[in-house]
Order: sequence, then C-alpha cells, then structure tokens
Amino acid sequence: MIDGYWELLILLSLVNVIFAVSLNLVLGFNGQFSLGHAGFLAIGAYASGVATASYDLPLWAGMLLALLVSGVASVIIGYPCLRLRGDYLAIATLGFAEIIRIVLTTLPRDIFGGPTGMDNINNIKDYLSFPESFNGPGNLIFTVIFAMLLLGLLGFSAWTLSRLLAALLSRLLPWKHWRWLVLGLLAALLVWRFEKASNFFLGKFMFSQAFSPKAIASNQWAAFAACGLIVLLCLWLTRNYLASMHGRMAIAIREDEVAANNLGIDIAWMKLQNFIFASMLAGLAGALTAHTLPLIRPLGFGFFKSVEVLLMVVLGGMGSLTGSVFGAITITVLPELLRFLEQWRMVIYSLSLVLLMLFRPGGLMGTQEIGNLIRLRLFKAQERPGA
Repeated sequence: MIDGYWELLILLSLVNVIFAVSLNLVLGFNGQFSLGHAGFLAIGAYASGVATASYDLPLWAGMLLALLVSGVASVIIGYPCLRLRGDYLAIATLGFAEIIRIVLTTLPRDIFGGPTGMDNINNIKDYLSFPESFNGPGNLIFTVIFAMLLLGLLGFSAWTLSRLLAALLSRLLPWKHWRWLVLGLLAALLVWRFEKASNFFLGKFMFSQAFSPKAIASNQWAAFAACGLIVLLCLWLTRNYLASMHGRMAIAIREDEVAANNLGIDIAWMKLQNFIFASMLAGLAGALTAHTLPLIRPLGFGFFKSVEVLLMVVLGGMGSLTGSVFGAITITVLPELLRFLEQWRMVIYSLSLVLLMLFRPGGLMGTQEIGNLIRLRLFKAQERPGA
C-alpha cells in the first residue's frame, strides 16, 4: 500500500511521461518550437471531465472525446501557425494556449466550473472494479515495484550528480578520483539524514499494511496498472510512428528542411501530421490528468505548465523517448525525494538542474535510447581483449 500523496505523485509521473513524449514529438523529432502545449492538455482534461461528469459518459468515451477534440484543435491552430518558424511559432502557440485558458474561465460555470475549476470529476479508480481478493496482492506487488524504481532513480540521480560535480571540480583541480569523493560525500549525507530518509521511505511505501482492511478495500493497484498500460501503449505507438516512413520524414525535416523539400517531402503536411499526433497525445494526458487530480482549473494549464513540460523534454534529451520518460519522472518526483533536506531542498534541486544544463546540454539521454546504449556497452565489452 502506498501513501495517498505518493499515489497521486506516481500517477502524475505516468501522465507527465505521455505529456513529455507529445512535446518531444514536436520539439525533439520535428524541430518545431511550441510553447503552448498546455493548451492541448487543458482541452483534453475539460473534454473528458465534462463528458464524464456532466453527461455520465464512460471513461473510455471521455478519453476518445479528448483525443478527437485535441486533434481538431491542433488542425485549427497548426494549419496557419506551422508555416512559422522558431520564435514566431513559439509566440503563436503560446497565444493559443492563453486563449484556451481564458475561454475556459468564461464558459458556463455549471458545466465547466468557471475560474474555480471542476471538482466533480470521478477518479480513475471509480471506473475500475475488481474483486477485493485482488487488491491485497495487487497493492503489494505495485508497492514493491515502485519502491525498487524509486531506489533506482535515487541511485541514478546520485551517480549523475557525482559525474557533474566531478567534472566541475576537475576543471578547477585535475584529479581522477573526484567522482568517488563526491559519491562518498553523498553517502555521508545520506547516513547523516538516514533516520529521516528511512522514515520518509517506509512512511510512503507501507509494506506491512498491504493486507490491512484499508488496503483490501482500495483498488490502488488497478489505477497504477491502467495508467501504466496506457503509457506503454503510447510509447509503443510513438516508437512505431518514428520508425515508419512518416516518422523518418518528420526527423528529416528537423535535420534540414530545405534538403527534405528537395527530396519531395510535403513539408507543410508532414509538420501538420506530426503536430496532430502530438496534440492528441497531449489531449490523452489531459484526460488522465482530469481523472487523477481532485480539482482541475484553468490556472493550472497556464504558461508555467508549458515551461514545466519543456523542462522535462530538455532535461531528458530532445529526440529521445527514453529521455522523455526520465525527464518527466525526475521533474515530478525529485523535489519530493529531496524533502528530507528541509530548507536546502530547492537549493540542491535547482543546483542539480543548473549543473546538468552546463555539463550535459543535450540532456540525460541526448538523442539516444536506453536500448541503443545497452547494446553499445555490450558491443564494446565483447571487443575488449580477453572478453
């Protein structure tokens, strides 16, 4: 059984993976700078929220409506705006997102909630019903899975931070053992705050309560499974799209638009097609957001939401699906992982982002996928003498 707040945080991380992948399609794989992606998130959220709350449609119908409405909106804004480039496109899409946000505040309050938002949308768990005998084992399995993923994220973050700090210190004083010294200091910090860190970890991942009456009555695991399957489906569809002829043409436009045009690629149509697909994914993320958060309001889909997802893409690596996954999870979860540092939490968080942008401007993954890196490591290991 996982603490209620961390349950929400994990679900939002999964939703943000879809959202980050959708922007990466536009920014990382097609080379179009969009600053209004939060507008499609808002469209999807309100479309599914209104359909299920006001018209009693099932969850799948609300999600399909979110996909449809986001796709139509992407055609309306994409057809005239995708002929623009660079900063001009960013300004145009930013204006579109602000128009969506303002319009949502003026729509009928009894249906759309007005400026205060909607709080009558059912949670995703309300649509998933399974026998209670499934809840205990299911909750325990997902508690163990997410606890292991969290420990892995902590280890990956510590290793990455040590490399960045070691690179900075090596510039000041050349020494080949800086990384191990930094890792030792991080380990000492963990030991210093071990009691708080362990209480924090065990307080959020309550293994001993997996078969308690409260856990057996909760279908928390079903929400995790449903969102996880949707994320995997979106990643699979996106990967297949990028491997197809249309995806390769979108990447060719990013690399050299003039050369792609000379090869006979319809630049305008391919940009629009890629933008529609990305916007529909953002609408799907919005639908899941509406059925995850207890309250959605127009202010939550403003400029800073677009900046947040942009940070996820840049941090993970533009042009990498794996990078979008890492970036979304890191930006969502890392501030909470550092909470045991108390008043130093945001200082360490901000410093980590600054160092990462200084020493890895291409992001955590760059343009690589984790499968390619693993194969490369195995290939290099086989080439070593005596391997």
